[in-house]
Amino acid sequence: MMNLSLLPSSPLHHNPFSIKSISTYIFKAPVQKPVVSTLTTVSTRVALLVKVEDGEGFFGWGEIYATLPSFAADHKRNIVHQILFPLLKKQVFETPQACWSYLEKKTQAMQIQTGEFGPFSSAIAGIDCAIWDLLARKNHLPLAEFLGGKRRPLPVYASGLNPTDGPAVVEQSRGLGFTAFKQKIGFGESIDKSNLSKISSNLHKHEQLFVDVNQGWTIDQVRQAAPMLNSFPLNWVEEPLIANASKADWLECASLLNAPLAGGENLRGDDFEKQSDWLKVIQPDVGKWGGVTGNSIVAKEALNHQLRYCPHWLGSGLGLMTSAHVLSALGGDGLLEMDVNENPLREILAEPFPTLHDGKMYLSDQIGIGVVPNLEKANPWLTHYQEST
Repeated sequence: MMNLSLLPSSPLHHNPFSIKSISTYIFKAPVQKPVVSTLTTVSTRVALLVKVEDGEGFFGWGEIYATLPSFAADHKRNIVHQILFPLLKKQVFETPQACWSYLEKKTQAMQIQTGEFGPFSSAIAGIDCAIWDLLARKNHLPLAEFLGGKRRPLPVYASGLNPTDGPAVVEQSRGLGFTAFKQKIGFGESIDKSNLSKISSNLHKHEQLFVDVNQGWTIDQVRQAAPMLNSFPLNWVEEPLIANASKADWLECASLLNAPLAGGENLRGDDFEKQSDWLKVIQPDVGKWGGVTGNSIVAKEALNHQLRYCPHWLGSGLGLMTSAHVLSALGGDGLLEMDVNENPLREILAEPFPTLHDGKMYLSDQIGIGVVPNLEKANPWLTHYQEST
């Protein structure tokens, strides 16, 4: 079972609070170059932001996972306003952990009744992120420090490399300061091998290469692909099997591949402990499940078991900054995932966007997550705004 005591301890966490209002913003930006994976093709970048305010006028920002499917953002904001906010009204919470647990427990029956575990989990996660941001701002601290950790240079990797131009994007990303790269595979041996050959043959000293199959293979396909993958210097293989594949298949998969297995963006709760027998790189997503509360617990448990914590993120820059502060606070040698595909919402929803130098992101000393969305510049992509008080 999840142990909330595993969160970094700090007297600053005991700040009783109540929520006066919640606002949601949906942004949708069509792009010329889509994100391509074995799951689908994403041609519109979507961001669902949530802003919470307390009775004293302090505010915080969070992001709710809305990448797939893109039309689900409207459904999730309805969950926020019609179900979650009425539960929060007139409640006083001692800690953000208490609020997260309260929302999960109060909606458990509804999640089971509707089968909509994902939409509820991500809506609650985004609110949790916003509350942590609010309380960090209220205490005049960067979120990483409010969590009991420190700000530090974070190693990052260029993510989302498409099958059609991965090697070229590696070169472009290297020019931007990246020294680690993740290529999407699962498109047939010819395409995968060509991309990995071109990238690996040009890797510089100390650079890292990862691959992501996006749950695209069966165990039979892993058996076929293993010799090819094992011929390359891979630092991890991400989600080669569907997340809920059998224990036997996952253990065989781990035995077939030389590189460590990575995963976690599609897990929640006690799933992380169950899969730690084969996953050596743990990748929870602050906007999909758990928010700062749940991800901090999972990250600390992973580090205590000598696993690598590398948070997953595929959204706007705002959620990216929440991930960055959690990673910074918890420590370890994990990397921050940074999507390098076309996304007009990345920097504009997280200003001032941090600098990247020599493969690392440098967090500012600004309070909270250190950024706020530029709503004026982002207005052309705003498709819906709603406030509940």
